[in-house]
Amino acid sequence: MSFTQIKEILFREAKRAGLTDYDVYFRMASDASAEALNKELSSCTFGTKGGVSFRCAVNGKIGAASSQCLEEKELTELVARAIANAEVIDADEEPIFFAGSGEGAYRKPDTAVPALPDAAVLRHAVLELQDQLYAASDLMTDGTTSAAGAATVTVSLANSKGLDLSHSAGMCYTYAEAIVNDGKEPSFGTAFAPVIDTASDIAKKATDEALARLGAGTVKTGTYDVIFAAKQVRSLLSAFSGIFSGKNALLGLSLLAGKEGQTVAADCLTVVDDPFYAENTMQMPFDAEGVATKEKNLIENGVLKTLLYDLTYAKKAGKTPTGNAARGSIADPVSISPYCLRIAPGTDSPEGLREKLGNGLYITELKGLHAGADAVTGDFSIESAGFLVENGKLTKPVHSFTVAGNFFDLLKAIGGVADNVEMGLPSVSGTAAPDLLIKGLSVAGE
Repeated sequence: MSFTQIKEILFREAKRAGLTDYDVYFRMASDASAEALNKELSSCTFGTKGGVSFRCAVNGKIGAASSQCLEEKELTELVARAIANAEVIDADEEPIFFAGSGEGAYRKPDTAVPALPDAAVLRHAVLELQDQLYAASDLMTDGTTSAAGAATVTVSLANSKGLDLSHSAGMCYTYAEAIVNDGKEPSFGTAFAPVIDTASDIAKKATDEALARLGAGTVKTGTYDVIFAAKQVRSLLSAFSGIFSGKNALLGLSLLAGKEGQTVAADCLTVVDDPFYAENTMQMPFDAEGVATKEKNLIENGVLKTLLYDLTYAKKAGKTPTGNAARGSIADPVSISPYCLRIAPGTDSPEGLREKLGNGLYITELKGLHAGADAVTGDFSIESAGFLVENGKLTKPVHSFTVAGNFFDLLKAIGGVADNVEMGLPSVSGTAAPDLLIKGLSVAGE
């Protein structure tokens, strides 16, 4: 059933029920993927999932109901379920339904939606990548993995205010995890490309990373200047992204509350929420409430410029909505989330940043980050691995040490930003970041 048909059924039932404020949110996602392990195909999957959610205002409260079944009988019952849910909900959030951001406000993404590959393409890609991985080193061993896939998503939103929006986006990828063993201890390395393409150099990147980690030693406990590799900066940014939520700030769950316009980081740091970042193909022109999305600096040269707001919490805070309402699934209530949260590039090359560091640690792995990080207080304590940096050069691999500190303090202790901004796997809520130099981080080693 098309979204137009779904909308007509739900709008008809809403009018019969005497409702005046309501919306229909539709989401459908499809994916195709394959994985190979130890030179053999281990999986090949195809799937489609999604459904529809109906929300309505009843006596100043929001009722919602959702379904993955798109049959007419189920849809006609959805309105009654939403009304019943509104009667039992205990929340003080004023229902707001948005009429639209106006003509020309919705930017058209310039990324194409990829066609999902068939099984033969995926099978060839992952097995060819396995061949390249095993050919890259005689130390390659069991556990070496390759994967490839693609995904598409269509989101549609219509409401009683005349809003009617729809958009599709997609992504594809090839991924490699190399496991090498020199007879003493195994080591791993990973790499990916945002294409299904075995001609890329990801097999070499993953293998080189794994080989470089062999023979890792330990470090002594102390205070070190460190560089977090871009991949780990992305992980930190993701783990602490909730600090930018205007809802969390109003609920006392973000230490950035009340600090808009104040210096919260080193002046070399600019953090951007960018729904249209060129490296991210999963671009969205409107949020889950129909507000037009836009690029915005959250931190600009160290100053907090804005938090992220949906309609409800923008009104509560006396702010302008930033277009960051999100629904994780059709059954989830509206929340607040960034799109592509990225750190703007600095002026140093990665090599130049290591020269600026002089002596310290280059951190390439953070284990159990989300378990070891408190997004409210900003405190973290994380098992790590990486390399010694001596006289500005990478030297010995090191592991089994713990870095500890506070994310809010870390933002102020940034001593340099590299120019190598790297995007993670494309997603509606992705991250992109360069290497960061941090001054005076506590390290627990031997």
